[in-house]
Amino acid sequence: MTQSPTIFFVLILLLISICSPARPLVASENPTLDGNVYAATHNGEDDLLTFRDGSFQSSLFAGRGFQKGEYTITTKGNQIWFKSRIVDSHEGEILWTGIIEGDAINGSYLYTKKGWFIFGDTTKMKNFKGSLKAK
Repeated sequence: MTQSPTIFFVLILLLISICSPARPLVASENPTLDGNVYAATHNGEDDLLTFRDGSFQSSLFAGRGFQKGEYTITTKGNQIWFKSRIVDSHEGEILWTGIIEGDAINGSYLYTKKGWFIFGDTTKMKNFKGSLKAK
């Protein structure tokens, strides 16, 4: 009788291992963009988009007072999709979304500029594109 529970548990473990999706246990499961710098253009202006220590920064908007923001990524095939939010307490916020494929970066950002008094916030969406400058 003691073998029946053992066989039962072995069969359950076998079933779980067969039904579980196979995923390699390698470092690429948690890819990062840290260390990558992209030369990009948007709205007719040059910019450097930097990913470092889990943060994203636009050199153009850093010069205007915007802080670094955390970024998140999702991989889809050979593409890396990223999102980030940078904020300036006086100017507003910018939500960045983009796709990196190989050395190319493309995306858009939604800039919500703070209004004052009776004038509300204004929102603008702009596209950007560029390529890897440094890794």
